[in-house]
Amino acid sequence: MSPWNPGRATVEALLANGDLERVPVNLDGAQGLVARARRHLFSAESLAETDVELAYDALHAANRKALTAVLLAQGLRPTRQGGHISVYEAVRAQLDPPLGAVLVPYERIRRARNVGDYVDDLPATADDVHADLPECQAIVEVAAKVIGQMPMF
Repeated sequence: MSPWNPGRATVEALLANGDLERVPVNLDGAQGLVARARRHLFSAESLAETDVELAYDALHAANRKALTAVLLAQGLRPTRQGGHISVYEAVRAQLDPPLGAVLVPYERIRRARNVGDYVDDLPATADDVHADLPECQAIVEVAAKVIGQMPMF
C-alpha cells in the first residue's frame, strides 16, 4: 500500500513535536474505540435531560475516541503532550477535504465540555446536547468508515 499523503506535513510535524507517536497498527483496538464512542453517544442522549455537563463529557469522549481510532488504525497515537487537540489536528489534516466539514464540531464540543469543568454555570442545555448529538454521530461514523481504508502512516 502506498503512503498516505493528505495531511502528511501536519502529521509529521505533530510527530516531530512529540504530540503524536508511532505505535503498532491496531485495527481491533480502533474498532473497539469506535464501539465505545457509539456507547458514549447513547450515554449523552440518555443524560441530556438530567446532567448536561456529563452529557457533554460523553459527546466529547465519543468524538475523541473516534478520531483516536482513525490514528490507531494508521499506527499513530496522541501523546499526553498532544492530547485532544493533536488528535483533531492530525485527522482533520488527513481528511479535509473531502470529510473535514464533518469534523468541524469537534473543537466546539471540546470547548463546551471544558466550560463545564471550569465554570460554575454551564451555558449549555439539554436542547444543545440533542442538537449536537447528530454532529457527533457523524464524526463517529466518518471514523468508522475510514478505518481500514487509510494505510499505515
